[in-house]
Amino acid sequence: MPKTRVPTRYPRKLEEQYAKNIKRLVRDWDRGAKVYAKFYLKRYVKGGTQLKLDDATDDPNWFDHLNQQLQLMAFSMEQASNSQDVNRIATKFVKAINQFSYNNVKAQAAIVGIDPISDNPVLRNFVKSRIAENVSLIESMRSQYLHSLEKDIYRSITKGGGITSITDAITNRTGMARRHADLIANDQTGTIISQLNSYRAKSAGAEKYLWRSMEDRRVRPKHRELDGKHFKYDDANGGDDGQLPGEPIRCRCVAEPIF
Repeated sequence: MPKTRVPTRYPRKLEEQYAKNIKRLVRDWDRGAKVYAKFYLKRYVKGGTQLKLDDATDDPNWFDHLNQQLQLMAFSMEQASNSQDVNRIATKFVKAINQFSYNNVKAQAAIVGIDPISDNPVLRNFVKSRIAENVSLIESMRSQYLHSLEKDIYRSITKGGGITSITDAITNRTGMARRHADLIANDQTGTIISQLNSYRAKSAGAEKYLWRSMEDRRVRPKHRELDGKHFKYDDANGGDDGQLPGEPIRCRCVAEPIF
């Protein structure tokens, strides 16, 4: 009996786990900011609801003291973060995607009796660069969180907000960071799996691929039109303006190699 084509699988569980791991870091940032606000910023507000206007008027160094505390908060949170944890999370994620890609393409290439490349210098360098990129993304996300949070707290205090208002500002900023974590996980999963699958499939002899969408309501109109069509790998005019399935932002489509 002829062998049937094996579909390309999308590593949904790996994406979800990666987002979950990044959100654990965000949770720690949130906790650290709220503890610091409670013990060190509370003195700059009165009655939990309004700015200590008398202190701001009577103490010529009031703003300098507040600014110093905010700088110390950012510094202490930076120091509390563990770069080894960030590296471990990124490394585990990228290596899992790499293994997932190999297993999937291996099953697909079996139709022509070929075992795709599991490891070589090109793949090792790709994995290392992707790990470094994801570490940078998470660390940049943390820096952005702290910088934006500082502005949020200034805004809250100057509007007369108390410790409750500051805590709410931290919660809102944390919510944005959690959504950012989802975006990073989705974008990196789609891009990495797409590029790894493409490299392995081409190395195994595939010249074309079939665009496959998730066929649900979240699929963008353009990708709905591309669904089921054939394209050549490395075609600057193929796919979505030369991009492979999974490479466009928030794309969950996959490329099914044709052997």
